[in-house]
Amino acid sequence: MIQTDKEEILIGLLSDTHVPQSTNKVPDVLFEDFKNRNVDYVFHMGDFTSIEIYEKLIEMFGSDKVVAVRGNMDSDSNLTQKLPEKLEFKIYDHSVLMLHGMGGPNIIIKRLIKKLDLLNSNYDLVIFGHTHRPVNEISNGILFFNPGTTTPIDNKFTVISSYGYLKITRDTISPEIVYL
Repeated sequence: MIQTDKEEILIGLLSDTHVPQSTNKVPDVLFEDFKNRNVDYVFHMGDFTSIEIYEKLIEMFGSDKVVAVRGNMDSDSNLTQKLPEKLEFKIYDHSVLMLHGMGGPNIIIKRLIKKLDLLNSNYDLVIFGHTHRPVNEISNGILFFNPGTTTPIDNKFTVISSYGYLKITRDTISPEIVYL
């Protein structure tokens, strides 16, 4: 799934685009940044809400470079048939779990650890979305990474638009959050 024939892999990450549910669109600066930094892969952690953004990512980066899961708002049958709820894979020797997420933004890491029994897992990296808030935190030896949302729809609290990068080598995982 992920080709590791290079010394380093750069992954661009986004989640919770909610298009067209959101009145905003995914900012062009994100796509330009992904292209300028020559990402090897684009990961989307769900809540597309329509297939348009998924198809745009495929068109821009190629089907072999786009890795995605569906979110709780992805009821479009085109998405539910194409995308799994979660993915488990390796990048080099790093064990990765990719999913959308569940519940509110507070104590999300504790919730993921408990609901997914992550203390008894061998994951090095858990990539998720759902909360619309960026997360870059190590807990119990696992890096939890959420790029946030590029298109906020919540009026209850201020959400800053963001996306992310993961630079991965055989020995390291270097996360980065980019704020718009």
